[in-house]
This record gives sequence, C-alpha cells and structure tokens, in this order.
Amino acid sequence: MNNTTFARNNYSIYCQEHIVEFADELKGEASSALSSWFGRIVAALLAISSILNFLEASAGGNPFSIYIFLAYAIPILVLALYPAITLIFSTIEKFSPLILDFLCISSLLGFCLTLRFQFLVVRTPEELQTLAIPLMGQINFLLLLGTAFSYHATYWVTLTRNILFALAVAVVLYFIGIEATRLNLILIIQGILGGTIVSWIFFDSIRTRFYLKSTDADTRQHLHNQLSKLVYPHQLERIKLGDELEDTMPLKEGKAVINVFDVQRSSEIRHEKTAEFFMGVFQAFLEVCMKGYEHNPLRSRAFRLKETGDGFISAVGYPFLPVDTRSLADSAVSTALAMFEAFNVEVKKFDYSRPIKGAMGLAYNSVQGTFQSGGIRSYDLFGDALIQASKYEELRKQPLLWNIFTEHAKTMGLDDFHILIVQEVVYNSLSAPYRELFIEIDLSEEQFVQSNIQMMYDSEAKYVYFHILE
Repeated sequence: MNNTTFARNNYSIYCQEHIVEFADELKGEASSALSSWFGRIVAALLAISSILNFLEASAGGNPFSIYIFLAYAIPILVLALYPAITLIFSTIEKFSPLILDFLCISSLLGFCLTLRFQFLVVRTPEELQTLAIPLMGQINFLLLLGTAFSYHATYWVTLTRNILFALAVAVVLYFIGIEATRLNLILIIQGILGGTIVSWIFFDSIRTRFYLKSTDADTRQHLHNQLSKLVYPHQLERIKLGDELEDTMPLKEGKAVINVFDVQRSSEIRHEKTAEFFMGVFQAFLEVCMKGYEHNPLRSRAFRLKETGDGFISAVGYPFLPVDTRSLADSAVSTALAMFEAFNVEVKKFDYSRPIKGAMGLAYNSVQGTFQSGGIRSYDLFGDALIQASKYEELRKQPLLWNIFTEHAKTMGLDDFHILIVQEVVYNSLSAPYRELFIEIDLSEEQFVQSNIQMMYDSEAKYVYFHILE
C-alpha cells in the first residue's frame, strides 16, 4: 500500500469515526455556498439563461416564450431568499445539503421545462429531432454540473442522489417527446458519469480538508492542554499574543513571605500508596494557593514554587500579589493554616496506622524571579527569604526547641502535632488575632546561649515564634 492510499484510508476512517462533526462541517459549507458569491453567480447565470432563452423563443415567434421565465424561477428564488431566511431562522442551515440538492434538481427540471415550451411549437418529428440534438448536448453538460457538487457526509448518498437525478431527467425528457435513442441515452450517461467523477473528487477533497483541519485543531488543543500543565493561564494568553515566555512572569526583585512545608519523619511512612498520598497533599496545597487567581493584576492566595519529594514551598506576595488587603504576614499565616486543614483531610483519606504531622517555616525577605538560562525554561525564585524559611522549618530538629514544642503540646493534650514556626519579622507584622496564636521563645535566655543555637542566615533574630496545631 503506497503512502497516498494509506493517507486516504486514514481520511476515510477518521471521517467515519467523526461522522457527526463531518456532517456538521458539510452543513456549514453548504450553507456558505448557498449564501456566498457562488450562490449569487449561479442565480445570475440562471437569470441570464432565462433571458437568452426568452429572446431566442420570441425571435422564433414562439407564443409560449413568456413562460420560459418560469423555468428557473424556483432555483433563483431559493438562492435569492436563502440568506435572509437563515438570518431569521438559523436552524434552516442544518438542512442546507438538502436545499442544495433541491436547487440542483429544480435547475435540471427547469431546463427540461424550457425544452417543453420550445417543443410546443414543433409540429413534425423531424423538426423535433433537429431541435433536440443540440439541446441534448446542453443537458449532458447540465447533468454534469447538477450532480458534481454535494455536501453529504456519506458518498453513497451522493451517488444514489445522482442516479435518481439522471432517472428523473430521462423520464421528464421522454414525456416531453425526446425519444430514448441510443445517442440520447449516451449523452445522459456521459453527463451522469462525468458528474459522478467530479462529485467523487469534490467529496474526497472536502473529506481531506476536514481531516487535516480537524487533526490540526486536535493537535493544537493537545499541545495547549499539555502546555497548560507547565505554565499558568495568563502565561498561555500572553504567549498566544506573541510575548516571549521570559516576559510572562515578574523578574525584578521583590519581597515575599516564603512558606516551607515538610512532613515530620516522612521516611518512616511505610505504605504501598505513599506516593499517591503525597500527590494528593500537593494537589490540595495547589488548590489553596490558586484560590482567587487572576491575571489583571496578577494575584492569587499564594504561588507554588516547587514540590520537593515530601515537601512543598510556596510564596505569598511575589510573584503574585495577595488576594486580600490584609498584611502580607496575615495572608501568609492564613494560607498556612488552610494548608494544614487540607493536609489533615488528605491524612484522613490515607487512613495510616500512625499519626502523620507536618511542619512549616515562614520567613519574610527579598526574593527574585528567574528563568533557567537553557533547556526547559522553568520559572524559579531565589533569595534570602527561601533560605531563611527553610531554616525556620528545620528548627524543629533542634533538641532544645523540640522539647519546648513538645511540652507545650502536652499542655494541650497532644502527643503528636503540627508545628508552624515563624520569623520575628513575620510575627511583628501580624494583626492581633493571628499574633495571639503564637508562643514566643526568647533566644537570649541562658539555656539557648549555653546550647549555642545559631540562627543561620538570620543572625539578627532575637525571638522565635511557634504555633501548635492538632
């Protein structure tokens, strides 16, 4: 099987599998043909043909010449009124292939009616035959045109239509008085065969165009769907408008509260669906972050920076503006609490045999956006805020601080707990209701001085604040 045959088989199979869409496409094209310049030209040609036939009949003294104007009245009215009717009744468009068939058969029968008016004045068989021979050449050509164009989704419908058209014309010609001579039959058969060949070429071309257009649209939609997994909707819109990827996200330095989340003792989780559990957690966190997302101006509750195996890093205030008018610190703590709630929901679904708890660290400082210099240009953030937030989350690993966290949790009746640790700058920026949630740890106390706890990357810190959650 050569490539051309293979491609045509693909077109045929695709159109059969998408027969409804193909039929809808053909209805639209048939409607366009009826209402466009093509329809107007056909109407003009029919009108000109009526005038010429009238003049010829009048010159020959035919008393029935005036009636020749009626021969193409129906197809001309169809073409003239179709655009206006479809504006009023748009549902008519779905019948456009049938209307086009009616236009073709009415035009063919109109020509036969013209012959009838001309033959009414013929008195001898010899005169009839003399007049019929040149006219049969025209019916040959008209049959070809009348059967060449069709907008049916299945070619068998077109072929059946063409055969019926030919039979109808042959029967009408017989009753007009044109004998079914061998020459006349050959001319009719030539016309129907020529129209059938052209109609197949026409059908194959529109089938091929539909396949290419549809698969191209499917490919573009697939690419759009896949790209939407890599970038935000506003980036897609800007890329569509011609912007470079690197221009779709902020790159200048800004300020943000970074949230670093980690699962406590995650390496001890033993379950066949551990990976699915973390995927569910991160998806829930993403939903929290994307709440209120919009891109004019660019804002959302938080920006998901990255997932790190059993951890999740997000930013509040950069590159997306916060969705509310509260302080950046309030927005960050509110988002953190919402994430803990979402985490508890996923843990409950997971139904693990032991408690699973998380830890978060919040820090406020400078950040800056960047795209990787080569390869896949993924967006990233860097800056002091990321480093400090990570270190604050890791403070739970300091034995002295962990003991303080544990003792406070016991006063709440908790053996296992979530821990939220925030930087002094974040705490001081909170409104009173959020500030009351946190317990202060004074790092200048003797026990911390003696233990030589070093606040790496935040050497000026004098206090640490934490909040215990169930």
